[in-house]
Amino acid sequence: MKERAHTETRPRKTAEITEEAAPKKRDANPPSAETDPEVFENEYGDWLRGALEVKHWQVWELADASGVSPPAIYNILSGRSKNPQQRTREKLETALGSQPKTDAKPEEAAIAGMGDLTDFDPHDETLLPDVPGVYVFYDITDRPVYVGKAATGTRTIRVRVKEHYEKFWFKRPIVNNGAYIEIKDEKLCNSVEKALIKFLKSNAVLNKQHVEREK
Repeated sequence: MKERAHTETRPRKTAEITEEAAPKKRDANPPSAETDPEVFENEYGDWLRGALEVKHWQVWELADASGVSPPAIYNILSGRSKNPQQRTREKLETALGSQPKTDAKPEEAAIAGMGDLTDFDPHDETLLPDVPGVYVFYDITDRPVYVGKAATGTRTIRVRVKEHYEKFWFKRPIVNNGAYIEIKDEKLCNSVEKALIKFLKSNAVLNKQHVEREK
């Protein structure tokens, strides 16, 4: 009889559940400055985090109740969005059934003809600012990637932003959040937009016109 060749049998590896592969809990702990180095202190975000804890809500639950998108809520909690639009505030506060004790809007030096710098979610069509002015898109790292303007009463920032919806680059994380300044004077609006693009140079990667690149 021929001897059977001895074959080494190795134990089968069991599937290891890594942190990446394991199912993640949905927004169990909203980010805070203590737990996340990318989170910065901001008064409205701190109030919102506390209100979530009082309600024992997760971010997705607040999003469902308020109609404000989860990324927009995370931007407020992380400090990327320090001055949300009034409509966004109202939706969040109505859903939570509470309001900040003080007006948490940051103080800014007033400039004649220009409004405050206000944050908005460019992906939420219902909350797009229906005013003329200059707006900026930021990527997931908070880098400004696009500067635009709406310099007439009929062509508002809302209209301009919606025109970007079909562009291949208009998606997260390339366009994560936005901010705008209301400017009613058309000449001033055009000047501010051009100055911002020139100042940002190649950092405004999605802008082509008026960019002064280093030779």
